[in-house]
Amino acid sequence: MVRWPIRLKLMVGLCVVVGMMLILMGGSIFGLHAFHVSNLSLTDQLRELGASKDLIEAVFRLHAPRERTEEERAALIDVASTAREALTGYFQELKQNTMRGNRANSGLDELGLSFLLDDGLATLLNELRPEGPAVAPMLLGTTYFIAQHPEMLPQLEPAVDLPSRIERLKHIVMLLPKELHEDFFEILSMSKMQYQASRVIVWTASLIVLAMLCGLMALFQRWVLNPVRLLQRGVRRVARGSFDYKIDLNSGDEMEDLAAAFNEMTARISMTYADLEQQVHERSRQLVRSERLAGVGFLAAGVAHEINNPLASIAFCSEALENRVGALAGSADDPDHRVISNYLKMIQEEAFRCKNITEKLLDFARCGDIKRERSDLPSLIQGVVDMIRHIGKYRGKTILFQPKEAVLAHVDSQEIKQVVLNLAVNALESMDAGGTLRIDVRYDHGMAEISFVDNGCGMPPDVLENIFEPFFTRRRDGKGTGLGLSITHRIVNQHHGEITATSQGVGKGSTFRVRLPIHPSEKAEALGDSETRGSHVHAA
Repeated sequence: MVRWPIRLKLMVGLCVVVGMMLILMGGSIFGLHAFHVSNLSLTDQLRELGASKDLIEAVFRLHAPRERTEEERAALIDVASTAREALTGYFQELKQNTMRGNRANSGLDELGLSFLLDDGLATLLNELRPEGPAVAPMLLGTTYFIAQHPEMLPQLEPAVDLPSRIERLKHIVMLLPKELHEDFFEILSMSKMQYQASRVIVWTASLIVLAMLCGLMALFQRWVLNPVRLLQRGVRRVARGSFDYKIDLNSGDEMEDLAAAFNEMTARISMTYADLEQQVHERSRQLVRSERLAGVGFLAAGVAHEINNPLASIAFCSEALENRVGALAGSADDPDHRVISNYLKMIQEEAFRCKNITEKLLDFARCGDIKRERSDLPSLIQGVVDMIRHIGKYRGKTILFQPKEAVLAHVDSQEIKQVVLNLAVNALESMDAGGTLRIDVRYDHGMAEISFVDNGCGMPPDVLENIFEPFFTRRRDGKGTGLGLSITHRIVNQHHGEITATSQGVGKGSTFRVRLPIHPSEKAEALGDSETRGSHVHAA
């Protein structure tokens, strides 16, 4: 898709607006120009028509003298001179209109009539003043025009005397209004055509501008209003909590980049929200587990104290009965003697087994003084691994521990040894012969991390959810008490660390990770002391 930046779209919109203004301006200017030309033509034609009126009146005042006296001759000479002056004024208007181009035609017919009038008036004055100097035509070009273009002159009868000459002048001057009215009509026709052309141009320009305006509004709707409305809708949806809402905008400009950035932001917010929700869920589970462990510890302490005394009595009585049965004479070969001895030994073993369970319950409920110090975790783990390797039932399984660096943590060494022992034994018990347990220790994000990775039987999701619950066990031999991982979880929490368990599924092994602080914290120490005092109170 071709990208059109907003500035380019704004330039296109500005060009469209400028084009509309130019079209409207052009149509208006053309109409005003046509009106101006028509007005000038009509005005000049009216001036010429007024000048021709004066000329006609002056010529019609000419009349032949009746008595041919000097006074009549002088009066006729004055009227002829006035007619010549009127002819000069008319000729000036005709020449000016012709030079301006404000005529419908070239004006040659009017010029021919003016030259004839000029020649006739000059001939009339020469006839009225025969003794004086000859009067030449007053207009420039009269002699040349009459001599060279006789075909453009109206065909009139020749004048032989003074009355015929005056009648001939009146006849010529009466031809002038006809020519002027024809010119005036042609100017009106031309003005009408210009008006119609102006109207067509104005309406066409208006329609074009209207179409361009509609197109501009459509582009504004597509380029500005729709993207803004989509962005506003997306912001409202996200504000209502729909973090998975995506803005689908393909405008090809900065609006599309803004929508992509907004979608990326909502995706990150959604991921953060999901992560926070998972953390809240996990912390809630840990809180419930801690409360349950505290309650179980309180009950375990009471139950253990109540059970230890009867178990001690049972073990003491069975041991005393065994000694008395062995002291009876002649009873060694009695079959009942052997059965009674076996039962008494079984009673003692089971009593001591129950005592061991109650001791574990007491250890689970009892929180001793924690002595935390700077400890080398690789050395601590190596000691536990060496001890486990000497146990016979684990000799067919491999423990890989190859530390690459010294990792120091602020912990209680004895309790962390118990954690390592519980997790290692739990991993070895989940593996068949030939299985491998890999233990690693390293620094990770400001904490020390110990990982236990085995290729044993693995765990399904329902087991992972309850793996740290007290008395919950999935030992394959059925001999587990379900307290090892609970005690481990409690110890790690008392150290203000974290323990997590993961598995890909049944038969795919398991991974336990323990994270411990590497530096002491005053707040952590204070919380540890308060927990210790509270645990002592519960145990009591």
